[in-house]
Amino acid sequence: MTDLAANVDGVDLRDRPEGEALPASAFRSSAVFEAELEHVFEKSWIHVADLPELQQPGDYVTARIGRVPVLVVRGHDGALRGFLNACRHRGAAIAEGAGNCGQTLRCPYHAWTYRTDGTLAGVPYREEFDCRADGRGLVAIRVATVGPFVFGCLDPATPAFEAWAGQLTGALDAVSAAQMKPAFQFVYDVPVHWKLYVENGLDGYHIPFVHDVLADLVAPAAGGAENVLEPHASYTLAPVSAALAQMVAAGGGPADPKIRFGLVFPNIIPVVTPGDVSYLRIDPVAPDRIRLVARSFDLDDEPARALRGFREQSFDRTNRQDIAIVTRVQEALAASARMPPGLHGRELEVRIGHFERLVLAALRKGTSELVTLRRAG
Repeated sequence: MTDLAANVDGVDLRDRPEGEALPASAFRSSAVFEAELEHVFEKSWIHVADLPELQQPGDYVTARIGRVPVLVVRGHDGALRGFLNACRHRGAAIAEGAGNCGQTLRCPYHAWTYRTDGTLAGVPYREEFDCRADGRGLVAIRVATVGPFVFGCLDPATPAFEAWAGQLTGALDAVSAAQMKPAFQFVYDVPVHWKLYVENGLDGYHIPFVHDVLADLVAPAAGGAENVLEPHASYTLAPVSAALAQMVAAGGGPADPKIRFGLVFPNIIPVVTPGDVSYLRIDPVAPDRIRLVARSFDLDDEPARALRGFREQSFDRTNRQDIAIVTRVQEALAASARMPPGLHGRELEVRIGHFERLVLAALRKGTSELVTLRRAG
């Protein structure tokens, strides 16, 4: 009998031979996509907001972790909390977008209200309900912060965020990222599978062939880059060009600056430099569609403001170059499915293989647990 935990929709969940990529079916299958939402995203720490959006009591941001709507809110006691974005009465979404709720979060359906600590504050026509309404506060989720970023997690069994994020905390502390302010943001609707776009962000091989500005600033292929693989993350420390090194040194930065291209599994790519921090967040929408959120922060001082216009134009240009090339990969998946799986380079694409192994491990674990439950039932 076929072991259901060993595949999803015919996609083998066992680790690939060294250097071999996932088959094209892993990027086309709707069943694989649904399994990833459940067993990858809903079991991971996911970036859901940024601290500058959550400064005042009552500030809130809504997001999704996989398929699950969540919200993060700054309480009137100063604490940051996360909740499932669903009313305890009939399940309507409590909030939309981002903003400030004042003293309470109010359900738009029947006006049940909740304090910013999640406790139930009011029920119209309370006499309609027996004592079962008591204590029905919003359902909490786990929340953690690092630098300017806010992460949420649905699963109490997932390792603590400090272990999940690896050395990112130290990297952000080293550049005073917690004091940085939002500089600019771009949001793109991109017709590609989420893993394809993440893998592009882990790929040092394509930089000199796809990019102009980025290739002028950093060249991993030239040697000197260091790749680090962690249990739930990875990063590359890449040397910068001589021209950029001079600019950094002139601004009081280190004499031998490097850019840290990271990943916090599964879908956020933080980029840390001596003077700014950026990220790409790849939100899965459908098997062939993502919402790409690209945001940058800096210290908002004179050196940062002098470079901001250049960085903003370069960021958008680089993103659009990546979107164009990854879209071509998506468009060719039907052809790729007729060929043996592709390959990963030993150094310049080593983090892609690491990412794919993390995806496969999460799917194996999740599907194995489901099979165990079904057999027990």
